[in-house]
Amino acid sequence: MKVLVTGDRGYIGSVLVPKLLEKGFQVVGIDSGFFENNLISKTREPNYKKITKDIREVKISDLSGIDAIIHLSALSNDPMGQINPKLTEEINYKSSVRLAKLAKQANVKKFIFSSSCSIYGIAALGVVDEESRVNPLTAYAKSKIKTEDALKKLASDNFRVYLLRNSTVYGFSPMFRNDLVVNNLVTTALAFGQIRILSDGTPWRPLIDVRDLSDIFIEFLKTEDKSLNGNVINIGFNENNFQVKDLVDIIREYLPSCKVVYTGEHVSDPRSYRVRFDLFKKHFPQAYPKWPLSRSVKDIIENLQKSKFKRKDFERGVYTRLAVLRKLMSEGKIDQNLFWK
Repeated sequence: MKVLVTGDRGYIGSVLVPKLLEKGFQVVGIDSGFFENNLISKTREPNYKKITKDIREVKISDLSGIDAIIHLSALSNDPMGQINPKLTEEINYKSSVRLAKLAKQANVKKFIFSSSCSIYGIAALGVVDEESRVNPLTAYAKSKIKTEDALKKLASDNFRVYLLRNSTVYGFSPMFRNDLVVNNLVTTALAFGQIRILSDGTPWRPLIDVRDLSDIFIEFLKTEDKSLNGNVINIGFNENNFQVKDLVDIIREYLPSCKVVYTGEHVSDPRSYRVRFDLFKKHFPQAYPKWPLSRSVKDIIENLQKSKFKRKDFERGVYTRLAVLRKLMSEGKIDQNLFWK
């Protein structure tokens, strides 16, 4: 099977692509290349075809011979919407739908869309599932919902569409990010000797390691389960719903000297949602978290220390996507619409 991965050089893509190659898949990657200089871990360069191109400029010729697409490319977290909410809609929604339409024309058989559980926003009534009302609070979450709705309409017997509402991702990757909750708490602990909680610690989040998520994408490439076509499915594990304050205890297992600081900035991010993953478990009963939180936190710490991660890296925003884009803009390398100059 020949698989196109959009965002192949991103946080998830740089973990997923080597796994695909190990499993014998042919891989083509399309990526804007914004974060290629942010490689934290020197790994052997995987051998596959890379196309450096903005997702908005993909042509049907780029999809020739492709059997399946794993679509990761997006303005990839909520603060990115601060740059320009219209760009978030243009890149995350319009370009995703355009790509899917081109894929269908090009006889691609499977389209796997990386959505997000953040669309649940504030879930006041306990645990949410795929039937629950969505409550997107950010430009990012709203773009994911609109894309899901549009992609459902494109699904057919010959063009299978899988809509994966992923848990919040954590864990070490060669293209590391520290603007995700677990990774951020660990990097602040290493940089400042403090675990800084930007809320009162009570918000809930469903979490998943980047390696476990990559394995699940591969399961969707392999599945022949037609009942999943055109439907959303929450991706994660019931036991991996945590309150933010629970993360503190796990991090302090490995960094016991760190102080805990509650900043109380809850209003800046009011989201709190626990998610039920029964549907995922029903269809993929063999799936389990190979990288539970405690193991992954230990691994993040060891890899960052090995990579000589320093306070200056944190303060410069080297591994924060929003900071990198702003730096590229200030240096005149990309324009306000996020195209290379």
